[in-house]
Amino acid sequence: MRNVISKLFAAPLCLALFAIAACSGGTVVTVTATPSSDPFITYRVGLISVQLRTSSNKPGMTIQPGNTPVDLTKLQEVSEVLGAPSVPKGTYTGAVVTLDYSAALIIYDDGSLDGVQLTPVAANGKAIGLVSVSVALDPNDPIRSAAKQAARLSLNINLAATNAVDLNHKTVTITPLITASTLPIDAKPVRLRGPLLGANGNSLATGIMPFDSTTAGLGQLAITPSDSTTYEINGFTLTGATGQAQLAAVSANTVTTVFGTLTVTTATTVPTTPITTTPTTTTPPTTTTPPTTTTPPTTTTPPTTTTPPTTTPSVLTASVTDTSSVTFTASQVLVDGSASAVASDRVTGIVSARSGNTLGIEDATLIQNNGTNTFVPGTTIVNVGPNTLITFLGEGAVESISPLQISVGSTIEAFGIVGSSSTGQTVLDASAGHVRLDFTTASGTVTAQGSGSLTLNLTSLGGRVISALDFDGSGAAPDQYSVGTSSLDLTNATVGAPVVVSGFTGQFGTATATFAATALLDPTTIPAELVIDWAGGTAAPFTSFDSTSIVLNIANGNIGQRHLIQVGSQTTNLVGLSSNPTITPGSSTTTLFSIGHASSSSIESFNTYDAFVTQLASELSGTKLATGMTAIGQYTASTLAFSASSITVFLND
Repeated sequence: MRNVISKLFAAPLCLALFAIAACSGGTVVTVTATPSSDPFITYRVGLISVQLRTSSNKPGMTIQPGNTPVDLTKLQEVSEVLGAPSVPKGTYTGAVVTLDYSAALIIYDDGSLDGVQLTPVAANGKAIGLVSVSVALDPNDPIRSAAKQAARLSLNINLAATNAVDLNHKTVTITPLITASTLPIDAKPVRLRGPLLGANGNSLATGIMPFDSTTAGLGQLAITPSDSTTYEINGFTLTGATGQAQLAAVSANTVTTVFGTLTVTTATTVPTTPITTTPTTTTPPTTTTPPTTTTPPTTTTPPTTTTPPTTTPSVLTASVTDTSSVTFTASQVLVDGSASAVASDRVTGIVSARSGNTLGIEDATLIQNNGTNTFVPGTTIVNVGPNTLITFLGEGAVESISPLQISVGSTIEAFGIVGSSSTGQTVLDASAGHVRLDFTTASGTVTAQGSGSLTLNLTSLGGRVISALDFDGSGAAPDQYSVGTSSLDLTNATVGAPVVVSGFTGQFGTATATFAATALLDPTTIPAELVIDWAGGTAAPFTSFDSTSIVLNIANGNIGQRHLIQVGSQTTNLVGLSSNPTITPGSSTTTLFSIGHASSSSIESFNTYDAFVTQLASELSGTKLATGMTAIGQYTASTLAFSASSITVFLND
């Protein structure tokens, strides 16, 4: 539903991609979070800063200044653009990410209506506040900032590796695991939010204000729309030239949200005619030669030549120029609140119950018209009515959609006027406002397969455990949940298999409310998560590990409380397996491997498995102990084989 619609200007790069770059090079910084088998309802922490580090380990530019609240559960499905600043020339080998847990709000979904609030603590059991994590990029792939060079820095917060939940004591032990790469680390859509700086039929440009906050990130990005662009402006959906014209009429600085993908491309230019320099000519700063290039034997460099020793010879038969660009390929443009007729308070969350035109949103987020972003524990009431404008995220249809399309499990953004009830409960009146339906997910096991349909025994809907939802009056039954799959492939969605579908819930109150699935994951495609801890650490977490595979030692006596593989709604106990599972690097084009060091709060990141396992072999000795491991990939239960696109190992040093 999210089609390719636009690209960032490619020329002139410095004017189009980074408006403040001044042709000195720039970097687009994004952050995402790896989902965890621990079902968090909310995970709000403060993001204090992301500061680049030079190759000499000196502090560089700070990308995200100030304390910005971030709900990491909302980063499990997208990557957020933090900034696109001009970066001073140089080589950057990592970053320092600082988080603030002093006012963190972490709620675990135990199946109850409100969940369980957890207190974050450090490894010593004491309260935790500011935490700074030093994250190193792959040594072979740093950020090189120079003229005509644009890069991407992808940050990932691994929730499974970072958190160890203790429900008995209502605590969560924090050991942050953050990885970094100059390459894309997953296939998630990228979210860009910021003030609209300008729009016409050929382009639009926005500033950057991440996480629905009023805190501005550095830089701005330009995007060129196409005839297939889908727009939603003040609740009205448009496409192509009509949408472009409507966007051009939107007031400057109106907050705009764009979804899409980021791609880094490097181009090499080789002139076809010789280039001859003179003793007073200096090699252009963008021209480089690989270190192994030498001056041809017949060429003599004049002693007065000002070319630095590391540049190309003064007489060339060809000059190679590399330029890199970051392309934003967008799929959806959203503009909310630019017209006075559209109310500006907003409630987001999962519909936990509905009675008539009254919706119950459990543990909602409230964003008021002054920009205040608040988590609202308990039940928030949203009132809708016949005049409520309903839209589907990503769809350009303009026909009227009934408010009955909002049902239990729907993921919504509701716009209206916020107030409170006589009991102090938060109430949003959207009866004359707007409700946007976002994609929601349903996870469970297949109980029946039909032609273009499945019946599921649900374990979660909209990311909430089923027992927290009230299906009364909806027409849907969680143990016999009807899913329309249209032309989706059901080959591996057999009875008893775990599946995850995404789409929209069926209409509320209909006799056969059917979830409309637009995507389906089965046991062969659901991202599997492996988590294992070793209490006190172990020097022998594996029976073997080399350039081809890692074999877990499930007989290790130090295995801690967590030891599982999660595939959708199904969990496998590692300790109960008949033999040791084998983990191999997968064939995914988006991979990231890392070694965490708990005591020093530092992380080493590697783009390739070979580099990762070589470094792990050099570090995992008798003096360094493994305390935990996570992996993301595909699991084949019949062969105990785990094909991993991501592996992290925590050491105790």
